[in-house]
Amino acid sequence: MPCLRYRITHSNLYRTAFYHYPFFKNHLMVGPKYGDFHIQRNWTQTDIRVLEVAQDSNVVLRLVVREFVPSFEEFGSDDTRGNKMYGIPWAIADPEEATKEVNRYLDRCIGDYLGANLDYSDHLVWGIFLWAVRLSVFPQPNKFLSDVIRLWVASRFLEGRWRCVGLNTLGAENLSHRYGKEEIVQVPPFVNYQMAAVFTQRILEPLRVTVLSQLQRLILSNRKENWFTITLSVFILLHNYEQQCRFHRDFARRRDFPVRFVEMPVINAIHSGAKTILAYFHYACKGQRPFSPEHDWSKDEANDTAHLDRDQIAFVKKCRHLTQNNVHLQTVRDGHDYEERYWFVGQLFEANWVPKETKECSLLA
Repeated sequence: MPCLRYRITHSNLYRTAFYHYPFFKNHLMVGPKYGDFHIQRNWTQTDIRVLEVAQDSNVVLRLVVREFVPSFEEFGSDDTRGNKMYGIPWAIADPEEATKEVNRYLDRCIGDYLGANLDYSDHLVWGIFLWAVRLSVFPQPNKFLSDVIRLWVASRFLEGRWRCVGLNTLGAENLSHRYGKEEIVQVPPFVNYQMAAVFTQRILEPLRVTVLSQLQRLILSNRKENWFTITLSVFILLHNYEQQCRFHRDFARRRDFPVRFVEMPVINAIHSGAKTILAYFHYACKGQRPFSPEHDWSKDEANDTAHLDRDQIAFVKKCRHLTQNNVHLQTVRDGHDYEERYWFVGQLFEANWVPKETKECSLLA
């Protein structure tokens, strides 16, 4: 049994801060002061506008924004791209309405995000997600798997790439980007910060609490029929960690930082969460090694171990084949290239898994 002082429900699943940048140390994305919505703004008489933005698809997120007058102290703040945070002094008008709109956007864009961010040719990853999507609706709706997928998609919202797509850009077409040319009209910096705060506090945090609580219940209930659902969900959560490490590596590379990851507190939290979730998963296997060559899924007692049907058994065998013969997975297993494909998800398939030694200090680029 995993040590009880490490609970799945304590795990972080996404970034909650940018520790490297002064603005984000003082302006939080979580908690009662998230997004600076608690500040009484000095609104101008300008009419409200609708800012249309998009990220990894053509699905549009529409946010109602208002112009305000920044305080004198605010004028010196920069964003992560070298733009003045208050250079375009517009803010989200109502965080409650923005939250409703983001949830509607999430409902509409899940398929687009899976298609844009997953590699069809990666039969292991694509197969896991297909099974999770299938079981989230058939033979009856599975809200847990649906929430896991929603959390994975919403986590991508924190990885940049947002662009203005409507006629109303508030002057954002003049924004600069010190770290490379982008053929997009960026989102005004302060609105971009508030969007990230809404994504984090109002969308991801409720999903995190729900998903991890349910995952912990499924594992600790010790019911064999939960194994396949647990496997799918754990894989997707580990893949989410993998995507985040890749984002943070690219973030440092684009800005020519001498280290591999700028935000080591975030990376350390990722490792802590992954180790906890993996410990519980391997506990849930009850001493069985379902992905090892020795496990014979053709035997009735092996089938009974996880209460799988014929299609599910065939898929588990396929996963075993894909991982046992994957040179890349074997190569990255013992290194510290946390952004590499399979570094996290590959640990799910290890027959004799033990927590990996990870570096808590900055790694050189």
